[in-house]
Amino acid sequence: MSGGPRLSWALLASFDPGRAGRVPVDLEREWQVAGESLNLVARPIERFELAGTLNHHPGHVRSDRAKDNFPGIFALAVASRSAREPLRSHSRTAAATALMSWAQVYRVTGNPIDEWFLVPLLQAIDLVAGSLSPAQEATLREWAAQFVHSGDRFYQRLADSNPARANNWMARRLLIRAVACTVAGDAAARAAMPTLLQEFAVRNYVAGPSGQRDGRTFDFIQRDALHYHIAAVQPLVEVLLYAPDLVDRNVRAAILSGLEFLRPFFLGEQQHTEFARTSIAFDIERRDDGNPVFRDAPWDPDHGRVLLRLARAAFPEIRSWTEQIVDHRYDPRTKLLAAIYGEPQRRAQWPP
Repeated sequence: MSGGPRLSWALLASFDPGRAGRVPVDLEREWQVAGESLNLVARPIERFELAGTLNHHPGHVRSDRAKDNFPGIFALAVASRSAREPLRSHSRTAAATALMSWAQVYRVTGNPIDEWFLVPLLQAIDLVAGSLSPAQEATLREWAAQFVHSGDRFYQRLADSNPARANNWMARRLLIRAVACTVAGDAAARAAMPTLLQEFAVRNYVAGPSGQRDGRTFDFIQRDALHYHIAAVQPLVEVLLYAPDLVDRNVRAAILSGLEFLRPFFLGEQQHTEFARTSIAFDIERRDDGNPVFRDAPWDPDHGRVLLRLARAAFPEIRSWTEQIVDHRYDPRTKLLAAIYGEPQRRAQWPP
């Protein structure tokens, strides 16, 4: 056994179920999900087929079905570190079985649009690996390392001018890489992360009509959609939560500008019609196929809630205009992450 987790787990890392009085409500909910998932049957497949496919494509449907119980696997891993017995041990066994199934079947491609959905599994590995047998731990950490190296090879094949180096593809890639290299213990890959984040921030945050950078992203220009602006900003918020030492003050400032760019749209002071002038033909194809995300319609502020709920934990600057979003309308994982990383409205529930 090699000790505890390697990612930052903030308040969860110091939670002691033996000494705690009342269990924080967001943690208790994850324990409940874990209890409901003890008989979970993992459905690993060799690869995801989400990037570039329509929702009814057989590969897309198969991929969606395979990842449907990822929330349960994440909850099992959380309970394996934080719950009281016997749920703790039962959750560890169930999480390890599910994760080993995925590590033995799934072949990492490095495509970030497919594989950012696997971040909760990488987090789950971080929570359970150190408590497993040496053989199991080695298998899971090696699988995590494959996400680093396969992703690097994927990007080595792309020209420097390829938009995937400047848009949400790279944002998601950097989140995967930051989590995977930390969990795998790849010190060299981790040492490269701050520079990669800095370079991406320079590419992704672009000048507005005034000629000055105003928080808008390359994605917002490319897709004419706040949907993709969020897709570029949220992965970096998550890097800041899970591996805060990798994000310097300049990258943090860029992320904050991306959050502030959303403010007038989120508060209803401005409206934006999504995808009206997108430069990507696949956006139009998905709209014509009936995918509601890609309709030419005003952006719905509810679509910014998850990003802003997570960001509130690390960005006190946005809390004054996002207080109203702290409610029950989130999945259990989002609520737990927001709470453990510093959501002020949840902090009092956690032991000091």
